[in-house]
Amino acid sequence: MRAFKIGLALILVLASAAITALTYLQSHGAGVSTGALLLLVIVAYVYDHRHHIFGTVQQAGAKRDHAQTIALHQGRLTAMRQDGDIRAR
Repeated sequence: MRAFKIGLALILVLASAAITALTYLQSHGAGVSTGALLLLVIVAYVYDHRHHIFGTVQQAGAKRDHAQTIALHQGRLTAMRQDGDIRAR
């Protein structure tokens, strides 16, 4: 999935450069405007998919470990309440 998103980002950059160049040949102002808008599109795409493009596999494992730790603590507190060690308010 990471390679797909990186490849799609590269295709987006190349297509944006081609569209901007063709627009710039017809009208300089329109080419600059089109280039600025397409640059915003590229930045938004990279920002939305930054975890897949720049992330590592270890982060997912850390998130899972954190979720498991929270679940274990919650289960322990529930068991303590049922045993009467902790009173509910």
